[in-house]
Amino acid sequence: MDELIAKLRLLAKAEAILVRLHLRRAVRQVSFVLVAALFGLLALAMLNVALYLFLAPRVDPALAALAVAGLDALVAVVAVIVASRLELGTEAEDAESIRDLVSTELAADAERLQAQLDDLGRDIKRIRSAVTGITQPGGIGLPAIFQWLMMLVGFLRRKRG
Repeated sequence: MDELIAKLRLLAKAEAILVRLHLRRAVRQVSFVLVAALFGLLALAMLNVALYLFLAPRVDPALAALAVAGLDALVAVVAVIVASRLELGTEAEDAESIRDLVSTELAADAERLQAQLDDLGRDIKRIRSAVTGITQPGGIGLPAIFQWLMMLVGFLRRKRG
């Protein structure tokens, strides 16, 4: 039972590590996007003014404004691409492998527990039928004694193993 609890604790720790890593990545991504947006706005404002003032005397003022807006859009796309390429790192792979290993072991433990419960159920049924055989009139006979002995031998074998 202690081993089962230890595995459950290990599984919980692995899941907590994964949640923290995913949260950390999300916070970093949001931080980069916010920083990119802030600097993008500042740069956009200054570049818009400077570029417009530079282009307006040379080309049509509408074309100058369009060129400035295109450059602003390009900067925003680059910032979003950088934020989307952040990775979890090798810690996440380790935590996922621990989680998968512990999950597999817990499933095996659950199967063993189910088998033990099935054996216990069969033993109880045999005890019930043996007791019923003894308590009925003429119940203490060779078949009832044989049934008790077989049940006892099976129980002792399982205790040794």
